[in-house]
Amino acid sequence: MDYKKILELVTDNIDDGIFVVNKNGEVIFYNESADNQAGVSMKNAIGKHILDIFPKLTEKTSTILRVLKTGTPIVGDIQEYYNHNHKKVTILSTSYPIIEDGEIVGVVEVAKDMIKYGDFNEKIDKIRNNKGKKISNEEIIYSLNSILGESDKILEIKEKIKKVAKASSPVLVWGETGTGKELAVQSIHNCSKRKNKPFITQNCAAIPVTLLEGILFGTSLGSFTGSKDSPGLFELADGGTLFLDEINSMDITLQAKLLRVIQDGYIRRIGDKKTRKVDVRVIAAMNMNPVKALEEKKIREDLFYRINVLNMEMPPLRERREDISILADYFMKEMEYKTGREISGLSEDVYEFFNAYDWPGNIRELKHVIEHGVIMSTGEEITLKDMPVVLNEKRSTIEKSVHEETIGIGEIVFDKPLKSIVNDYEKQVIEKALKEKDYSINETSSLLNIPRQTLHYKMKNLGISIKKTL
Repeated sequence: MDYKKILELVTDNIDDGIFVVNKNGEVIFYNESADNQAGVSMKNAIGKHILDIFPKLTEKTSTILRVLKTGTPIVGDIQEYYNHNHKKVTILSTSYPIIEDGEIVGVVEVAKDMIKYGDFNEKIDKIRNNKGKKISNEEIIYSLNSILGESDKILEIKEKIKKVAKASSPVLVWGETGTGKELAVQSIHNCSKRKNKPFITQNCAAIPVTLLEGILFGTSLGSFTGSKDSPGLFELADGGTLFLDEINSMDITLQAKLLRVIQDGYIRRIGDKKTRKVDVRVIAAMNMNPVKALEEKKIREDLFYRINVLNMEMPPLRERREDISILADYFMKEMEYKTGREISGLSEDVYEFFNAYDWPGNIRELKHVIEHGVIMSTGEEITLKDMPVVLNEKRSTIEKSVHEETIGIGEIVFDKPLKSIVNDYEKQVIEKALKEKDYSINETSSLLNIPRQTLHYKMKNLGISIKKTL
């Protein structure tokens, strides 16, 4: 494979301008998008000094020359300049030094045309015009009743939400992907005195720092080409709640500005001298353990202690297995409504597999598996053959592991069909567990690590009755 050709194909077909200069500031690489930004062809640019291409820039205003001099990357910098054709251009640039054997030998800069990249004022305008109304995917659709389950961990979460909702302190919610963090956050808002005020969500991942700063704090007229007086999300959420998802993905420098706003309650729009008072409850979320985030410097220590006044960990599905059947039944009914199909339920084999599986994608994965099962099933119930291929491959691995662990559990007499032998053994195990837990269904299901509904189902099928006496 010709990687040089692949690289040329990529650089010639992306909207971002790419400039590479040597240690003297002379252009050695230049793609087609850079042509448009600079106003000069590649043929005429190669070998020229960067200041010859951009005559209005200086050694102090050129990000490329600043990085060449200091060796320090400049990330997410908004630049305005007049190009070779004297046309005013606004770019969002990121510049990195090229270092060989400890020496700076050049700089590579990737520049996004702000017009092509998309004006973040559009999002601000949309939210401003819909304030108090339905706001696209920020519509508040979840309440405390949306959090399904009867496990101790979920009941504890619901009680904690009620307590947390009474305060206005910042909250940090964390948990694996798909555990229901947004359900918890919206429930906090809906249970609070702010429930009739704005609730606005912003995901902090994959957004350049300067754009995210404008989205959060707003912009003033003339702060860059095309900018206007626009309130940021803090102003739009005044009196309500601002949910910052994946806060551990936010640039460290912007985290410092966020900290000041949370502490002082004042914001300043980009390019503005005026400060504005805001009353906003900040709820942040991350999909990793906060201790690990601190260790990996994904979040500033001072910001962590400020937003961690109240905190909540959403448990993974594997730690609340008794809720799996409840969630599965709910998703089945939801899919029945969407597809018009009638499904009686899951087969016993599916229930058993669900309770043995670790669910790395948590509730979201379970929902998608049920959706697949409802669509693919041909009978009245969802069976193992209706599961996604990947899940069936994982099931084979689990069954093999269980088989290896259970070899040699005791002497088995092969005087009956396999199914009868398995049923007899299962009956003995359940009866022993019931006796050990004084015939408490809750404690027995917990001991066996199966939902109460599954235990009742097995007891009925195996002819096990409660023999507890007073």
